[in-house]
Amino acid sequence: MARCKCKKSGCCTKIVSDIVSNMPNGCFDVCTNPICGSPSELSLFAPLIYDQIGINLCAVAAAGVDISANYPTVTNAAASVVEISYEYGAGNVVINQIPGRPNCYSVKLSNLQVTFALNLYDENCRLVATIYPTVEYLPSDTTAATYDEDVNPSSVELEIFAPYGVSYNMEGESFQPALNYTGFLSGDNGITQGLNLYAIPKVLDIDIASDEVTIGLSVILQSLYYAGYRVASAGKIVTPKGSIVSQENSDEMKFVCGNLLNLAIKPLDLSPPHCEGSLKNDCDKGCQPVCEENLPQCPTCSV
Repeated sequence: MARCKCKKSGCCTKIVSDIVSNMPNGCFDVCTNPICGSPSELSLFAPLIYDQIGINLCAVAAAGVDISANYPTVTNAAASVVEISYEYGAGNVVINQIPGRPNCYSVKLSNLQVTFALNLYDENCRLVATIYPTVEYLPSDTTAATYDEDVNPSSVELEIFAPYGVSYNMEGESFQPALNYTGFLSGDNGITQGLNLYAIPKVLDIDIASDEVTIGLSVILQSLYYAGYRVASAGKIVTPKGSIVSQENSDEMKFVCGNLLNLAIKPLDLSPPHCEGSLKNDCDKGCQPVCEENLPQCPTCSV
């Protein structure tokens, strides 16, 4: 007979929720018998955007190769951002909490070195080559080739709501407010709590004769923090599956041609009315190799 109570004398008091003590089918322990299916709600620890602001910039830059000589069939191009590099301090990126307004920060951007993957195509949209020019946006030097007072000035200052603060870089024994660039290199393809920067490019023009490319760039600044949230579930995704055609009818072939496997154990539905986080009782039932599909449902749950 399964028991939910402590079997040894002198053990600490065990407190269970009403949903556990009122289970119509008695003791249930998800530690040994997990539940099958999909929850009606997902408990997510997710990155939430608290604020964001963006600007559009534009720069004309050298492609870095002789396009007409090396790739004579090229007629158009498309770009993606590979990396944005920048320094901190005067004349570069500066992050300050706004005096008297502790929930907001001022972020000054300058001297952004943007490396693009520039795909070159022929008139039939076939990829001819990919080149990787680096273009300076917001150059602090007003004599720089890409400087333009209207479309690519020396700096911009953005104000952003960041109530839980910023992340930091360690500089010696001091901490410096940090701006995380989210891109596509292995070292920068993640987000962090605090301030994040990303960019979306668009090729506005490519001049084959002069080997110059005009690239518009949307630069977007975000404040982001992680928090736990309840999200309604629409069920698991169904992955399209291809099959191998064969006359063989072995168990192996049946498996290969059958449905894709999926993770059957569902995340615990932590909130009322299910309160499945409380279903961890030592029931002396032993473990079972498959998950539980017929979990008793409690009509009410006291929190």
